[in-house]
Amino acid sequence: MPEFSQFPACYHPSSVRVIVTPSAFARENLFYIQEAGHIRLVQSHAGTQRSSLDSFLIVQVAAGSGTLQYGPRRWELRAGQCFWVDCRRPHGYRSADNDPWELRWVHFNGRSAPAFYERFGTAEPVFTPPDAGAVARRLDTVLQLARRWDAPAELEASAEVAALLAAVLAGRARGAAPAGPAARLEEVRAWLIDHCTEPLTLDSLAARFYISKYYLARSFKQRYGETIVACLHAARIDRAKQMLRYTDLTLGQIAAACGFKEQAYFTRRFKAAEGQTATAYRRAWRSRRP
Repeated sequence: MPEFSQFPACYHPSSVRVIVTPSAFARENLFYIQEAGHIRLVQSHAGTQRSSLDSFLIVQVAAGSGTLQYGPRRWELRAGQCFWVDCRRPHGYRSADNDPWELRWVHFNGRSAPAFYERFGTAEPVFTPPDAGAVARRLDTVLQLARRWDAPAELEASAEVAALLAAVLAGRARGAAPAGPAARLEEVRAWLIDHCTEPLTLDSLAARFYISKYYLARSFKQRYGETIVACLHAARIDRAKQMLRYTDLTLGQIAAACGFKEQAYFTRRFKAAEGQTATAYRRAWRSRRP
């Protein structure tokens, strides 16, 4: 795979950038990489300014410092931090003049990438991953795969991008709340799942844990990427699936046991979650019982 190594003099000679062209299969079915690289600056330069680029970019600051301009906001960046931006939007980043940085990055895209970004990426572009070393290793792996570029490399690269996105979410969750509030949210979620069959409201949940319901709703969505109601419904559906597979209870009995007031509502929720009726799910999975 051709590599662009003729960098300006402000780049360290070890700097590398690899540009790849994804296959039609990758464009339709995978997260696919467009470019990957690892650069070191020996002195600052004008930086990068872009917009209207059909790509998503994850960058890790390996050393040094700099700034990110994304829309109307500006962030100071230091070693260990990362950012994730939608390159269709105006953005720019540059190294500090007195502290040239070292960056790892990947440009990627995919059919699900815009929707994934809209759900998880719009709140805050800058994050601090819990394990910066793991992110660095994944970005290095992506770069090596780009250098090797073949059909297996495309599949492996897609998996690495998915893992990077998981690191983004983990970094957001850790940065969204200090240890105390984060631990309280874990407690709320665990209690919610354990008691999902009981009648629950946001007001009752907030009162039980002495938390503002507005803070609870906002922080829960920010940390877990779903609303409290969505989490509650998912936990109830999980219980229902256990009963459908391993008991002979009727749908009405299962609905009541899982916290749904009406069988018709349970039926609608189940089909929305699984893409099939509860009866069809039971029939399919029972035929696979060991």
